[in-house]
Order: sequence, then structure tokens, then C-alpha cells
Amino acid sequence: MERIEIINNLKRDGAWYRFNGIIFASVENLADEEIFKLLRYLKDDQVQMAGRPIGWYAIAALDMFGAEKYTGSDPDIVRFVSEYPDIVQGIQEAERKKNL
Repeated sequence: MERIEIINNLKRDGAWYRFNGIIFASVENLADEEIFKLLRYLKDDQVQMAGRPIGWYAIAALDMFGAEKYTGSDPDIVRFVSEYPDIVQGIQEAERKKNL
């Protein structure tokens, strides 16, 4: 997904778009201040996607990028952040196979 699409998704009203924006910003490693600003805004988003609020994924992404260390007590965020590199690698491998 292109950077501009990811940024537009992070700004959209639809929860599915925001969720995809967070995931693809992480997968594409788009670690810049514009992305961080949008993720910080989304930290309070309580709309549920895949069993978690959008804000949960934004908090985890900010930690993964090293932009904002998670200091809370949710063990699921800590585990998700530690396992996410393996998840990203799986997504990237699937994309490569799809494009062969």
C-alpha cells in the first residue's frame, strides 16, 4: 500500500480504514512524524476491530516504532508488540508470494 493511501486511511471515518492504516503503516515501516501524529490522535479511538479498540493498535504501533514507549499494564499490548515483528514478516512473505 502506498504511503498516501495509508495516511488517507488513518484520517478516514470508517474504522476498517483506520485499522488498515495502522497495520500497513507498521508493515511498511512508515516511521515519521506525520504518521506518529495521526497514531497519537487515534489512541483514544474506542471503535472495536478484531476484538480490540482502534486505539489499542495505535498505542502498540507507536511503541513498535519507538515513538512512544507503552508504560501501561495491559499484558496483551506488551505481548503483541514483542510478537509483531514475526506477524509482519508473515504478512510480507504472503505478499511476496502473491506477487510472484
